[in-house]
Amino acid sequence: MTALAVLLLLAAGLAWWGARRARDSADYFAAGHRGGAWLVGVAGTAAAVSGFTFVGGPGLFAAVGAGSLWIILSAPLTGALQCWAVGEPVVELVEKRRVLTIPELLAGRFGGPTMRVLAAAIVAVGCVASLAVQARAAAVLGEEFLHVPGATAAIAAMLATTAYTALGGMRAGLVADAVQGAVMAGFAVLLAAAALAAAGGPAAAVATLERARPELLGSFGAVAPPQAWAWYLLFCLGTCAQPHYLQKFLFLRSRAQLRLLPAVLTGALAATLAVWIGVGLAGTALVARGAITLGRPDDLAPRTMSLLGPWAVMLAGVAVLAAMMSTAASFLNMAAAAVTRDLREALGKVPLPISAARVATVLFAVAATAIGVTSERAVVLLGLVGWGFFTAALLPVMTLGLAWPGATARGAVAAMATGAVVDLVLESVRQHLPAGLEPGLAGAALGMLVLVAMSRRIR
Repeated sequence: MTALAVLLLLAAGLAWWGARRARDSADYFAAGHRGGAWLVGVAGTAAAVSGFTFVGGPGLFAAVGAGSLWIILSAPLTGALQCWAVGEPVVELVEKRRVLTIPELLAGRFGGPTMRVLAAAIVAVGCVASLAVQARAAAVLGEEFLHVPGATAAIAAMLATTAYTALGGMRAGLVADAVQGAVMAGFAVLLAAAALAAAGGPAAAVATLERARPELLGSFGAVAPPQAWAWYLLFCLGTCAQPHYLQKFLFLRSRAQLRLLPAVLTGALAATLAVWIGVGLAGTALVARGAITLGRPDDLAPRTMSLLGPWAVMLAGVAVLAAMMSTAASFLNMAAAAVTRDLREALGKVPLPISAARVATVLFAVAATAIGVTSERAVVLLGLVGWGFFTAALLPVMTLGLAWPGATARGAVAAMATGAVVDLVLESVRQHLPAGLEPGLAGAALGMLVLVAMSRRIR
């Protein structure tokens, strides 16, 4: 409880600082377009990582072994891919129009209120699903790391995040994300090294699994090859469609910052993902030896930290909180902008004031926390739902749509609607789908075809 109390006090201080500096909508929703590559890059990694990496990743390794690594194998490529495929056109549009949100950016490229309404709805729905992942991760953190009821930890963590996000917007959020990102990267490397040392080193951990669970160590682990390939493509290409990634391009002060940004993104992400590989491998080996027992895959990271000692529990708790809060802050801000700014302007009305955005931020936090706390899904599975939805709906328009001069508003709207609907339908029957048929990828592929077909038909 002491850790949660300190968290709330720090959040209160940051909220006070941010509230004094968020003077207008540009400050509140786009950090005043003042960010440099280092600040935006580290903050972008923090917003991208979330509890999905610190809790879900090691847990998935325990369940399927090396097959889980196909989700993160694209990490060396994604920073450069984002900046090349999406960053350039996004920053160019920001320089021309000074847009503050992703729906506003798409409306500026394609025109028409329909595009902005649909984009705002997609962002709002997807943000709630993705926020639920953070609430669920906080609940696991409370139960296993802090030894408090999961609901208590989730409510406290979301309350702290909501405080500085609602009052300071992205002026406070960008600074908080950068600090949290640096903390996460450092702690992730330290915890991964400590876990591997406890397992006797990487070679000893691998040798243990070769004897006890050899099925986890193949190229695809316990995952069917089509499913592993689908995960790779979903998380490689899907990085170009996640609004909490794309939002960071709106913060850059100039296009020149894009030159350094891929290196910052890649370095910070590589350091943070060490916890997925190190804790996943070491913890699974310790389970095989009987040193740790699991009730569910999500218990792997907490139980491994408990074995290492109180210092590891403390560092891991701070890292998971930082991961959860940085991602939640971005989603809360985008969801609030969608309903108080984007929908209003698309319908020909004046945007609501920042005070209304603050209220909306609180309401979204309450809804997402309720969903996350009551969900029975593992953290990693909840994360797949949110990631896949954004990939299906936004990948065609954010890549081909922005780059292709022939893409039309009607084609873009049809592509977004098609992708979102296909993903939701397939997600509802996921347990019956064949291996490799990932709802997010299927929706994005059909959306891409619709975008091309509808645009060429009009031309």
